[in-house]
Amino acid sequence: MIAFATERLVVRRLRPDDLDDFAALCGDPEIVRYMDDGRPLSREQTRAWIDVSLANYRERGWGCFGVTAKPEDRLVGFAGFARPPERPGVVELIYAFAPDRWGRGYATEVAGATVAFGFDRCGLTRIEATVDPAHEASKRVLAKIGMAYEGRKADDDGVFVDHYAIERDRSRP
Repeated sequence: MIAFATERLVVRRLRPDDLDDFAALCGDPEIVRYMDDGRPLSREQTRAWIDVSLANYRERGWGCFGVTAKPEDRLVGFAGFARPPERPGVVELIYAFAPDRWGRGYATEVAGATVAFGFDRCGLTRIEATVDPAHEASKRVLAKIGMAYEGRKADDDGVFVDHYAIERDRSRP
């Protein structure tokens, strides 16, 4: 089921048959180096992530989505929202693409559209993002889509991350 589409991308619900493509993305050290603890996920961890996403669609109507490049139906990335367990009530923007898709503007395209989807179709009022301070490309993406830098803070493990946020425009219905 398609969540939304942009000019070049389709953002859709993950499916169990996405396991091979999703595991290739989540298991690539280049892709995950700035995510969580920077360690690639195993196939079983990736399968569990798909299962959590399927439950999130049922419960909330949103979660982590697969991203395909039109007209393909093969995952080239993922995007959506996560709820960090260590920060109850927070909805966090997530996105990543395969390295062969970097430098094409896909991250900015999907991040902006994901935020609009969150506000317009999911009823979210605030969306946050955390970024490894060394990940300059991702910080540029967040600035381009209108997210405001809120500072650098240490997480529970003492690792510093940059925090960004955007709030729903109060003039929107």
